[in-house]
Amino acid sequence: MKKNYLMIIINLGGTSTKVAIYEDDKKLHQQTLRHETDKAFLKIGDIWDQYDFRKKAIESDINEQGYRLSDFDVFISRGAPVKPMKSGAYRINKAMLDDAKSRKYGNHPCSVGCHIAYDLALENDAIALTVDAPCIDELISQARYTGWKGIYRKSFYQALNQKSVGRKLAAKLGKTYDEMNAIIIHMGGGMSIAAHHRGKVEDVNNGLDGDGPMAPERAGTLPAGEVLKAAYSGKYTYEELYRMVNGRGGLYAWTGTKDGQEIEKRITSGDTDAKEVYDAMIYQIAKSIGSAAVTLKGEVDAIAFTGGLAYSDYLINEISNWCSFIAPIHLFPGENEIESLVEGSLLALNGEWEIQEY
Repeated sequence: MKKNYLMIIINLGGTSTKVAIYEDDKKLHQQTLRHETDKAFLKIGDIWDQYDFRKKAIESDINEQGYRLSDFDVFISRGAPVKPMKSGAYRINKAMLDDAKSRKYGNHPCSVGCHIAYDLALENDAIALTVDAPCIDELISQARYTGWKGIYRKSFYQALNQKSVGRKLAAKLGKTYDEMNAIIIHMGGGMSIAAHHRGKVEDVNNGLDGDGPMAPERAGTLPAGEVLKAAYSGKYTYEELYRMVNGRGGLYAWTGTKDGQEIEKRITSGDTDAKEVYDAMIYQIAKSIGSAAVTLKGEVDAIAFTGGLAYSDYLINEISNWCSFIAPIHLFPGENEIESLVEGSLLALNGEWEIQEY
């Protein structure tokens, strides 16, 4: 087995393309290519039509660092929304890309990232990998049911960061991930509160579908009756309602901003409305942590916070006031997606994990 791997990591966002170069776990380069002011990019409507633009941007950035694409052994992309999968590392293959293109399971720029990684690997006799896509599914059967026959809760969350933090937390506690019970809370534009039971996420909210606490840009769980009234009021299209659930909901709907730091500045300046909404989100997060503790039957080794909002002392202190009685609290702030992709890929490349086929 080869010991040194030169890798390109790709992480596509709505208006950004993150590119990194690693040799094993050593970072050689990382860049965020921003497209929000690029007129050529803004003219492209559909994410799949962005393929050529994004691929050229990645190739140009790599060339500017003095590398040839043929120098690389592995091309890695953040995972696409596809059918439910087991946790771990996967070879990006045609079946995965076909499901991503179908949009049956969702539509995200990471799908395009997987296609770019696949093509670059094919063109350069290399391997294309992804790790812990958001559709990782380990839910217990009780967690799937709702009170509406035929509608089931789905496992769709920030699995990449959740799983990576799970391994780091276990190591910090002197355990393996498979020996630990923990509640891990990813706090970014969306929220995922996951019950990790001995190596598996047995319950987690799906913030994209309006499940769980409100978040900076997501509405969270809503009273179904009020949603039905809004849907049949004639005031909104489906697309408008969806954006109110995901993209323009949560803190943004109440305050006009998705920026937690901005809201905390308003609170410090005496904005009582901002404080009330922010504290309501905190309360909802704490309630979800309590729910996850039930999934673990009260046997919780630790609670861990991660994501961009985990940098906030105000947020962590206030949530702790509600739920620190459950278990000790640990912090792993930041999204750390590039690092998590590298970590998982190396575990697979070095033989500690199986490289799974989709």
